[in-house]
Amino acid sequence: MKYRPLLRAFFIASCLLFVLQGSSLAKEKLEITHGPYLVEPAEDGMTIVWFTNKPCLSWVEYCGEGNFGTFPQWGGYPEIAKSSTNGLIDANSTMHSIRITNLEAGTLYKYRIVSKEILQYDPYEVIYGDSTVDEIYEFETLNTQKTHFSFGAITDMHERAAALDALLQVSPVDSMDMVFYTGDMLNWIGSEERIFDGLIDVSVDHFAKTKPFILTRGNHETRGPNARDLFPYFPHSSGKYYYAFSHGEVRFIVLDCGEDKPDTHPVYAGLVDFDNYRSEQAEWLKKEVNSEEFKNAKYKIALFHIPPFTGRGHGGIDLTEKWGPTLNEADVDLVVSGHHHRFNIMEAREDLNTFPVLILGKDMMLKADVSPEQLSLSIKDIKGELVDELIIPRK
Repeated sequence: MKYRPLLRAFFIASCLLFVLQGSSLAKEKLEITHGPYLVEPAEDGMTIVWFTNKPCLSWVEYCGEGNFGTFPQWGGYPEIAKSSTNGLIDANSTMHSIRITNLEAGTLYKYRIVSKEILQYDPYEVIYGDSTVDEIYEFETLNTQKTHFSFGAITDMHERAAALDALLQVSPVDSMDMVFYTGDMLNWIGSEERIFDGLIDVSVDHFAKTKPFILTRGNHETRGPNARDLFPYFPHSSGKYYYAFSHGEVRFIVLDCGEDKPDTHPVYAGLVDFDNYRSEQAEWLKKEVNSEEFKNAKYKIALFHIPPFTGRGHGGIDLTEKWGPTLNEADVDLVVSGHHHRFNIMEAREDLNTFPVLILGKDMMLKADVSPEQLSLSIKDIKGELVDELIIPRK
């Protein structure tokens, strides 16, 4: 009995601590923690992704060039975009991914993101809290009529944020229309903080609020306990990691190489099926190269992580056998890859690859200038020193 007062005191103290902690969480200010960043650019759309520290309902406010005078700082906004799935507005989440559609090609748009906290979400009662409104940013939609533009490519950073930060200062990213990350930007997929710290936050700091990036999945992005949950961070309307799109006179083909070792390798523990996955993409690729969009493009560029025609590793050999003949027959102008951590340009050869294969090395950045006459490629290292140049004349 003599311990009863002590137990009562301990119980009261525990309850008070719980209440205080709950109160502290409730009073935590609603914030945008990561983003916004742009993905899946198109002539008629753009996807904007960001994250908050509390579950929210979110939307994007935006307007085109002709309506800038009515945007929020002048008292109104012309358009709102929200995301819905099967009739339900996406809500009560800390991840917010909204695609703006029905846009005009080659048009500058201003936008801002808005998130409203959801304090209580019951079947017949929803209580909202504070809202947070970000700054106004802008982006430009793709345009197949554009004659001159630039794009960048970086590979194999393996979550080295400081190196990526330095590399993004080597070439003028602001002058590029988009940046391709051609795989192994992350080591493996665990907590989402690794995705933010190793890739997204640095990209947002430099360009991703106003210029989109395209992630080409490498073999390292297929590894880890949360690899199957990576897609929503870099969404695409196709639901796939492989797809094609056009900008200017270029048809871009993005392919997903899978792992570099056989599916039966013990390290994968029977949890991968990349041989069949590459076969699936081979059938899709045959249809893509027969599309009007592909045939009408003046330049055809494919990007995927593991380079073809090197004879190295099961994954590289398999994708060469399955994709190589189609890429050769389709008269592709260039393949951009990485994986080897060593720079190389495999020149076109009639008996093997009929197009050059650019293998970006570790801590290098490609800047490609597209014009009606040629593709001009410049590769620099992390110190800004020129590694190599390549000119691909228009055929």
